Amino acid sequence: MPTPAIPTVDLSPFFTAGDESGRKRAKDIIAEACTDFGFFQIVNHGVPLDLMNQAMELSKTFFNYSDEVKRKSSSGRDAPLPAGYNKQPDHSPDKNEYLLMFPPESPFNVLPDNPPDFR
Repeated sequence: MPTPAIPTVDLSPFFTAGDESGRKRAKDIIAEACTDFGFFQIVNHGVPLDLMNQAMELSKTFFNYSDEVKRKSSSGRDAPLPAGYNKQPDHSPDKNEYLLMFPPESPFNVLPDNPPDFR
């Protein structure tokens, strides 16, 4: 049985005027990927490689901090959205942790102080 490939979504139709069929195809792939796999890869998104590499390095630095330091970037329990840092409870079988950020102008962001370039 062949190993399934990671679903790949080409976003270039969203940067091309009038490519409605390409946009529909991208949306359909996303819907199918989320249903069947839970994730997908995006290509032709327009984000410069240097910026992606910087984001990856800053993320590695942040997630290597202690839980105490990371929790300083958490939203409060009364926050309308779970922005900032969060982690599944220790007893949870799901061990993920994340840093949820919205567009820079969003009032919901809880940005970490460190690393400073995250801001």
